[in-house]
Amino acid sequence: MPPISRRGTTILAAALLLARAARAQGFPDRAVRLIMPYGPGSEPDLLGRQLAQGMAPVLGQPVVVENRVGASSMIGAEAVANARPDGHTLLFAGSTVFAANPHLFSRTPYRPEQFQPITLLMRGRILLYTNPAAGYADLKDLIARAKAAQEPLRFGSTGRGNGTHLSAEQFRAQAGVELTDIAYRTTVEMQQGLMRGDIDMAFDSIGPYLGLLRDGRLKALGTAGARRISVLPEVPTFAEQGFPDLGMPYWYGLYAPAGLPAPVLATLHRAAVAAMSDPALLARAEQQGAIIETQDVATFTEMNRSEFIAWGRLIGALGVKLD
Repeated sequence: MPPISRRGTTILAAALLLARAARAQGFPDRAVRLIMPYGPGSEPDLLGRQLAQGMAPVLGQPVVVENRVGASSMIGAEAVANARPDGHTLLFAGSTVFAANPHLFSRTPYRPEQFQPITLLMRGRILLYTNPAAGYADLKDLIARAKAAQEPLRFGSTGRGNGTHLSAEQFRAQAGVELTDIAYRTTVEMQQGLMRGDIDMAFDSIGPYLGLLRDGRLKALGTAGARRISVLPEVPTFAEQGFPDLGMPYWYGLYAPAGLPAPVLATLHRAAVAAMSDPALLARAEQQGAIIETQDVATFTEMNRSEFIAWGRLIGALGVKLD
């Protein structure tokens, strides 16, 4: 691991001072639970575990990641919405939970106002994956063969309403093809489905796929974003292939139940910012086309509001409803 930068050292020192003050007031007095509504081995799970590891020394207590998977991330979100607002139960979530689900479902078991946004953590990029044995040369070849096929192509998703699902819905609308949704609980299960040939394609993040791409077990046909990803320079962007708006932008952040005491909120924010300033984490994210970004509480709260509106417009334009 590279040495911590001067900026990282300053952030960590400030966070430790604030944490000592908070502990003098009794927080945290036990392990902190970080509820993860995504499966083990997924991009958010990997990032969440790095976050937990970095927050623990600042808080002076373990931060334990607890996977609560299912129902388009709503099982995990509901657990935190109903938890005591004392800072010992946190939620790692983002665009699916707070910007997409409220527009996709008539009723959700939680409301966005039941949460206290703490900070943004990461903005990610979507790629399109296929099985190399299928022989798709590029995105246009996939579209041509989808239109000629007697049955709709099958795409995988790891949660209805998340980026894996909505990106495929975008593709369906923009390319004018028919698709069948095959749902998986976790990223690993969807990867196995791709490699077995159970599905024809899947949109997903990059981190958990790098090894499979390098080994030639999967192939990426394109990536969202204005530029190619440095670690995969051979993969063209969707824009290069005539689809500049393909690939749902997505993000992850840290949340707590609403009603969090101000000193506890400040301590959690400082701990999260310190954890995300790790140079090794920043370098890995940059190589993979992701952006590590933290925000103050007010900015992140406003971002949640604006993203809620933007995703609502996009979902309405796609005409997607999940109940």
